[in-house]
Amino acid sequence: MPDAVSGEARMPRLVVIIPAGPEWQRRFEAFPPLLSIPVMSSHFCFPAIAASAALALGFAPSLPAVAQTGAPAPRVQSDLKDIRMRAITGLPKAGGSADDRNSCSWRVIQPKSPAAKLVAAQGWAVTADVPMGSYRAVSFAGQMEAGTSGTCTITQGNVAVFDGDRLVALAYGKSPEDPAIGNLTALEGGSVRVWDGDLIGSPVGDLRVEADGTLRLGKLADEESVCKGHAKVPNVYGMPIDKARKVLAASGWNPVRGGASSESRQAGFVKRGIAEAESCAGTGLAYCDFGYSGPAGRLTVTTAGEKSLPNVVGYDVNCR
Repeated sequence: MPDAVSGEARMPRLVVIIPAGPEWQRRFEAFPPLLSIPVMSSHFCFPAIAASAALALGFAPSLPAVAQTGAPAPRVQSDLKDIRMRAITGLPKAGGSADDRNSCSWRVIQPKSPAAKLVAAQGWAVTADVPMGSYRAVSFAGQMEAGTSGTCTITQGNVAVFDGDRLVALAYGKSPEDPAIGNLTALEGGSVRVWDGDLIGSPVGDLRVEADGTLRLGKLADEESVCKGHAKVPNVYGMPIDKARKVLAASGWNPVRGGASSESRQAGFVKRGIAEAESCAGTGLAYCDFGYSGPAGRLTVTTAGEKSLPNVVGYDVNCR
């Protein structure tokens, strides 16, 4: 409708008056961060496009969103305290400006699947699009901020689960400012690993389909199957490298001596008996790589930070 002063079109707004009290506040605070619903005393004021909130109020919103259907919703469950999950069928448009999502172009992918295209059509920045059994998992965000050394902080992150082109569930952080979700990687066996949106991303949980059909976001698995099941990599994320290398050795990943280097940090590792140090960055986030050989290929473990024994932030397997 036109603005009474400027004559320009403006977004319709819906004001819901409800009784004050902690119970009502608790219910509304449970909505996904992508809704950004401000609490104002005993009432809430939010754009009419807030599809998920509208669903909770018991009416069908008319907005350009993923089509709703009468198909039964799957059971969903999140075991993570910082990420919530719910069955949902409508996805509202991204808020704010497109510039909010343009500062980290290297973290945004071109949508290829019908599911990812539906998300992108609503204005969200798609960061991953991976299979999850018979479903499709798409991570997307509403806010990105570039940092140093090619890093990026991602907030307003979410994971949408699709059955074909039908949205069935959404995982989201407890607040819009929380970098709880940033990216996804597919795991062997059909599960999906969820990563946070911090400058140095860390895995926070695994999303999988249980035997009874439940979509469950749980803690990281103790080990990851790699190379078509021929080897397993134990969960060493966050461990200092001296501890991680012992855990890896117990799973059959043996250190491979790195080449000679004049880099001081790499030389320091060798003096500590960590001869598998391959390279270290002298600037930025101080990444270092360490090499291991296992039953199915070569494993490269990456640490970050300038501590004498830095923590593991990632790994990569090159299968034979």
